[in-house]
Amino acid sequence: MQKVYVVHLEGFLFCKVRYSQLHRWNEKLRRYFGSKCVPSFPPKSFLAQTESMAEERRLQLQSYLQTVAEDPVISVSEIFTTLLQNAQQETFKIHPQVIVLEILLADRNKLLIDTHTYDSAERMLSIAAQKIELSRQFLDYIALYLVREDTNGGYTVLRKLNAFELPYVGLWSMQNENSRIMIRKSYLDPMKDRMLLGITAGVLLLYSQAKYELERDWVKPTPNQYRKLKASQEAGKKREFLELMEEVKFYGYQHFEACICDYPEPNCPTSVRVGNNEINCCIQLPSNHIKEASFKVNRIRCWRISVQIPLQEEIGLKLSFEYQDSQDLWQWVTIYTHQAFLLGSCLKEISTEKPKLAGNHAEMPFESVAPDCKPKSWNAQSTLSKHIGTVPGKQCREVTRKDEASVFEYIADDQL
Repeated sequence: MQKVYVVHLEGFLFCKVRYSQLHRWNEKLRRYFGSKCVPSFPPKSFLAQTESMAEERRLQLQSYLQTVAEDPVISVSEIFTTLLQNAQQETFKIHPQVIVLEILLADRNKLLIDTHTYDSAERMLSIAAQKIELSRQFLDYIALYLVREDTNGGYTVLRKLNAFELPYVGLWSMQNENSRIMIRKSYLDPMKDRMLLGITAGVLLLYSQAKYELERDWVKPTPNQYRKLKASQEAGKKREFLELMEEVKFYGYQHFEACICDYPEPNCPTSVRVGNNEINCCIQLPSNHIKEASFKVNRIRCWRISVQIPLQEEIGLKLSFEYQDSQDLWQWVTIYTHQAFLLGSCLKEISTEKPKLAGNHAEMPFESVAPDCKPKSWNAQSTLSKHIGTVPGKQCREVTRKDEASVFEYIADDQL
């Protein structure tokens, strides 16, 4: 059976492609950009491949696709994004058709937009903005997100959709009736709210998200702040409400589902939120006491994501970062969460907004990681700018399997 390669984006299945498809992509890119601008592509093999040869080709293809996706010119070009969109449609056999797509606001109100299955996230965001009468000049401040509705009436953010993605196809690929598309602000710096406070549509969008954060206890107002917020709500003063929220602890942070961390001791249940230049962890110690720890992003030297697929269990994800403590000592802190890629995206967002780090580091580097069950290093970090995050290619069980992780995995042709 012919082997195909599975491409993951930020931990989620994006598309499945054969070598011949990638070869055609490469030829198109070389014709368009010139051979000097496109990395070398693994050559065709006319001999039967051994397992080691097949693995070498997989790694070469992975390196090729990662390099192309990181190129600041190629990665945003229409020819490259069209190739990705076509692969996404072909993988899930989605036929072009007119649809009415439901987009949630953070407070559970809904927008219904007329669109097509082949419309990109960029296009759908523009339609949604027009629906709420938000000018195009403010599109950089909002984005579409893939979320999952929870049984408690809330929702969990899974990831932000890239501009080139096809939201309908991405939603369909989840095969989960609780998955939804949501429109939210696209930044973590609450000071940017002021760009939207001057327009009615911006106020409505920010208010829907801020009201939800207050209702779900994601923010921690003082008793006096809470009274003022409720008074503003009851009076219908949305702009005043938002201005008050700017002063509330944890406003605008990205919240994560309950997880585990190894700080200050192993296997501590933890609640994580990210924003305002910090990773804030509310940690339950073995003594059942609660410890709040704030890890400032400007004291993080580097971070990495590790991915592991047990044979019988769900994918295991963890994000580790090297942190400079108050004693100027460096230590690794690990957070075990299925939202590791989203956590990494938040760190990248903050480090982009505030790039100057401790120790005179000019930028926050991304590292590959060597898990305990693998003696060799493996590329497990999403270093692919906006596009493709890495996920292990082969299943492994700790101690017994030592396969390297990758963007690609082999599957049989009849599994497509």
